[in-house]
Amino acid sequence: MIGIGPFSNEVLDVLFERNNVKMITGNHDESVLALLNNEPYPESRINVKPHHEWIAARLKKEHISNLENLPRILNPTIHEHNLHLIHYPMKQSFNEDHISEDPFDLTGMPSQKNFSVIDGISIFSLVCFGHDHSTHHFICNNKTFFNPGSLGCFNEPFARYGIIDINKNGFNVMPQYVPYELNFYVSELSKTSIPRKEIILNIYR
Repeated sequence: MIGIGPFSNEVLDVLFERNNVKMITGNHDESVLALLNNEPYPESRINVKPHHEWIAARLKKEHISNLENLPRILNPTIHEHNLHLIHYPMKQSFNEDHISEDPFDLTGMPSQKNFSVIDGISIFSLVCFGHDHSTHHFICNNKTFFNPGSLGCFNEPFARYGIIDINKNGFNVMPQYVPYELNFYVSELSKTSIPRKEIILNIYR
């Protein structure tokens, strides 16, 4: 929800004003919160630190409080189907690790091989995740893993997300593409002073 762009407050304004949306944290959210709370910052992301410091310095106080109250994992049950929603699948022993320990990076790239050794998720039939910016949809150990791809880090003028249609007989995973004004976003991004701006702009070129 924050990071990879200078408009974190605008995004969070929209999300937190809704009462029908549930959210989880990811590595950018947790890294910025670590800076704000004077906690250890992930050494593996030290080159991103100026970017996160810029965001932290401008984040609205109410958004900081709201982000701190978000969970890392959601496990809803819908029509007797157990879902596991997490920024990136990981072994159960890593679930509570601080962001400075890079828990989202310990599993390896999305694959049947890497995900087959994850414990603590046997009761789930569907695991939805992000972190890796590419689209993934495969079955491993009788469960479906789905990542619609990054919503914003995409060099085509479409926002990607997924709809999961669930009923008592099963579920259907439907990737979605919604057009948006990519050129306008890139133009506005170019006017900012955010660190690593050129690296971000290269994502959209």
